[in-house]
Amino acid sequence: MRNLNRLGLLLVLGVAAGGCIVETHNPPPPDLDAPRPLGVAQMIGYRVAANASAVLPAGDLGYVITANGLGAYRVSWSDTFGSSALFSGSITTDGAFDATQLHGLSGFEDITLSADGGTINFSSTPGANLDGVDLVSSTDPIYVDMRVDGSHGGFGIYFTGAESGSLLTSDYDPVAFTSP
Repeated sequence: MRNLNRLGLLLVLGVAAGGCIVETHNPPPPDLDAPRPLGVAQMIGYRVAANASAVLPAGDLGYVITANGLGAYRVSWSDTFGSSALFSGSITTDGAFDATQLHGLSGFEDITLSADGGTINFSSTPGANLDGVDLVSSTDPIYVDMRVDGSHGGFGIYFTGAESGSLLTSDYDPVAFTSP
C-alpha cells in the first residue's frame, strides 16, 4: 500500500510539473506557389496553372503569362490606361521554340526568333490593346526578361499559380515559368 501511495504522489507531481504532457507539432504547410529554381539556368521561377485564364487588373500595365501544360505559352502585354509605353523583352528556353507555332496576337508586335531557335525578342506599343506572342517550347521552363520603357520596374508580371489557382504577380524579373 505504501508503494501505491508513493506511485500516486509521483504521478500527481509529474502531471503538475508538466513532465507527463507530450505535445506534438505538425510542420507548417508549404507556401503555395512559392518561387523555386527552375531549368538548367536554375533561375527563380513559378509554376503556371495549365489552361487557366489570367487577366491584367484594371488600372495596371504589365505582362500576363498563361500556359497549356504541354509546352505552349502565351505572353501578353497591355496598358489599361492606353499610354504610349514601349513593351520589350526576350523569352528564352533550354531547348528551342517551334518557329511554325510562333505568332503575334495583334499583328502589331515586332517578334524575332534567333537563328538557333532558343530566343524570342519582342517589342510593341499596345496602348490599351492587347499585344503578345504565342509560342511552343521543346522544353520547360521558359525564361522571360521583361521591360517597359527600358525599365525592369513599375509594372507587374501576372500568372495563375498552379498550386493555389490564384492570380499572382512575380517578385522577379527576369523570371522563369513552367507548367504545370
